[in-house]
Amino acid sequence: MSYNASVEVADATEYLFWDYGPLGERIPRPVSNVSLHGTCGNCSFDWTDPFTMNFTKGNYTILYSGDILENHLQETFDVPYRVTIELPQGLDVRDPFLGMRSPGSEVAENGSSLVITWNSTKAFEVRYYSPDRERLLLIFGVFWIIGLVLVLIPYLISRRQIAREKERGRGPP
Repeated sequence: MSYNASVEVADATEYLFWDYGPLGERIPRPVSNVSLHGTCGNCSFDWTDPFTMNFTKGNYTILYSGDILENHLQETFDVPYRVTIELPQGLDVRDPFLGMRSPGSEVAENGSSLVITWNSTKAFEVRYYSPDRERLLLIFGVFWIIGLVLVLIPYLISRRQIAREKERGRGPP
């Protein structure tokens, strides 16, 4: 599964395709289909290394594609950006047991898709799920409740019998 991204940069000369690990270390993010758009139309750029693009100073929109791993998408920026993610039909983030989205987001339905927007953020994170995972959660919940009932009913019956025996004066010592 892959994603398409559009990033607007202002008064910039480079853009870095890096993620940050749990300890703040930089991790290269492989991307493809990179293009730079601005007042020059489809503008030219150079690569300093496989994860850093350089261009003439200005305001641009950078378009690119990347792979999504494990139903999880996240990004960290140096400056705040407006971020919009559109999930196709069947994918969702609204159940807190299965999905998540970082604070400050707004979720809206757009026809058959789901649109998640952050007005100004330096980082975002989304974990989405499919209807199959919702069904698995429901099945797990039903089995958990059945197991709870199977344990509680014998316990409550035994407590009731003990209480009756105490009333008759034949309770355990």
